[in-house]
Amino acid sequence: MNYFSALKFKVLLIALIFSFNGLMAQKSPIKFGDIPTSDLEAKVYAIDSSASAVILCDYATLTYAYYSSGLKTMFTHHRRIKILKKSGYDWATFETMTRGGSQESISGIKGATYRLVGGKVQVDKLEKSAIFENKSDKNFTSHKFTLPNVQEGSVVEFTYQIQSNYDTEIPTWRFQHSIPTLWSEYWVNAPNFYVFRLHTQGYEPFVISKQDQSSIMLEGSSYASTEYHLAVKDAPAIKEEPYTTTIEDFTAKIQFEIAAYVPPNGISKSFSLTWENLDAALLGYDSFGKLAKPDGAVRDIVPFLKRTDSDTLAHLNKVLDYVQKAVLWNGEASMYGSNTRKKVLESKLGNSADLNLLLVAILKELKYEAQPLILSTRNHGMVNESQVLEKRFNYVVAGVLMPNQQWLLLDATDPMCKAGSVPFRCLNQQGRIVASGTGEWVEITPKEKYTAAQSVLVTVKANGDAEIKGDLLFQGYAAMAMRKVYQKEGEKALGEYLKKEYPNLQFKSFKVTGQSKYEDAFTISIDAEVSEAVNILGERMYIKPSFGLIDTENPFHNKDRKFPVNFGYLQDDLSTIMINLPEGYAVEELPKSVKAVTPDKMVNYTYQILANGNQIAFMNKLFVKKTYFYAEEYHDLRQVFDLIEQRNLQQIVLKKK
Repeated sequence: MNYFSALKFKVLLIALIFSFNGLMAQKSPIKFGDIPTSDLEAKVYAIDSSASAVILCDYATLTYAYYSSGLKTMFTHHRRIKILKKSGYDWATFETMTRGGSQESISGIKGATYRLVGGKVQVDKLEKSAIFENKSDKNFTSHKFTLPNVQEGSVVEFTYQIQSNYDTEIPTWRFQHSIPTLWSEYWVNAPNFYVFRLHTQGYEPFVISKQDQSSIMLEGSSYASTEYHLAVKDAPAIKEEPYTTTIEDFTAKIQFEIAAYVPPNGISKSFSLTWENLDAALLGYDSFGKLAKPDGAVRDIVPFLKRTDSDTLAHLNKVLDYVQKAVLWNGEASMYGSNTRKKVLESKLGNSADLNLLLVAILKELKYEAQPLILSTRNHGMVNESQVLEKRFNYVVAGVLMPNQQWLLLDATDPMCKAGSVPFRCLNQQGRIVASGTGEWVEITPKEKYTAAQSVLVTVKANGDAEIKGDLLFQGYAAMAMRKVYQKEGEKALGEYLKKEYPNLQFKSFKVTGQSKYEDAFTISIDAEVSEAVNILGERMYIKPSFGLIDTENPFHNKDRKFPVNFGYLQDDLSTIMINLPEGYAVEELPKSVKAVTPDKMVNYTYQILANGNQIAFMNKLFVKKTYFYAEEYHDLRQVFDLIEQRNLQQIVLKKK
């Protein structure tokens, strides 16, 4: 909505006039087409010698202009990139979106590729025919182009402008990308009748961070404005690391949130929502609140689901089973229903909200204190309680308030989930119960761990081969994952999984027990062989006691880490391996048993190995007792996993008698 258009101006002027204190007074750090020879000659950059490409400069401005159709924002973006390797060619392709049909338009697209040929600069300009538009749906249009004749060593640049009627929305600016950025700068000049709240994130320091009072000319009149100027220098590439939610949670960026509209003459309007406002808004949506209420279709279902005993958990699982079988999840994660309840039940297909809001409605009709709980999935990013933003959520599950006043969460999308468990994608710290006047924040604490345990007997032969018999046991989230594999395609798929996870083993046979989600454990009893399980050198035999059954690689390769580690769930990993030694050999040397623990005792590792006659007992145990580790704890965490990797590379030495 264009609030400024409500002001009654007498003259409609199609022009933008900047004040001397406005953005026109600011000097861009680069000029289109003016490429320093040093950038064309450069082979690597000190900020990251391994980089496939480097953003030399990323520069944007946003200001306001008044047109006959009302107030608009004018966003101008200019980017220059050095291509260093073929793997960086993708950075010569750029795509941006415009919204709302005629509400936004793009203009002034210009681009070029520069390279040195015989000591002279060759310029290949972007042709209009190479700019492609695609209307992905009624709300968005894609604008995409690839700069021409890109080679290793080329410099590419482009610029464009987007004119938007969404005058209360300022584009988010990312100072950091998956390749290094030498300079990133953003100028915004906004009239003071718009009050914005700024949200910054990331770990890169600003070399410039200013908010100055200025002025802006709109339709021949001067208005007080605020000029925001931010810049980051030498931002390193930000890349995915193990055990994170989404890298977007940690990327250096700035977001502008509209807080209020205060016109020079007129009634002010506040946009500062409270969580109670958001709860009320969601409950008023046909695609959310209406679907969380019982209706005729739900009342027709409920007679089949009446409680017959006092076992609350068993009854909740019965209701959950019904929904999981009545409507198949189509794979789409959403906070909003896709259709009416009648059509969803008729088609027997729906998105996550269709299923889980139906579950809430049924539970309410069964007289449970049930409410929807909204959350952000791990790949969508974390939720900040200080920012009341509906768009930060993308998923909904059912919550039931139990007699102990704790919320039990249910999700109908995964047939392997039982009451109290939600899929791994939902394990993202916290969610919000949406209820009229009584909404609250709830920690999304998994009721089950990820438990993997192995108990096997290994018989080593004199030729270096070995036989392995025993059980691979999975509980909690580990069992959910294994059951999903097994239920989908049966033993054939499970056999392929075993080959992939244990490539050193040749499985002669395996047997599965505990296929039901209500059983305590999913167990695979194995009979396998290991070729070349040991190395024989002269009179000695060298054995790695894990026999390929234990993942020994440290997932934390980087020495330092700026953002937290988020495991999602607690973990127990236990291996007990009994080793029968070949006839004619005796133990000459055993690895040392060790124990390691982080300072807070939340990660505990034990490596224990004992010899008794012709048998060796080997135990490897890892317990992760909390899900979230701050960056300050990373060094201690990494040390434990380093030890795990090093210890499991140690060998038993046997010698012929």
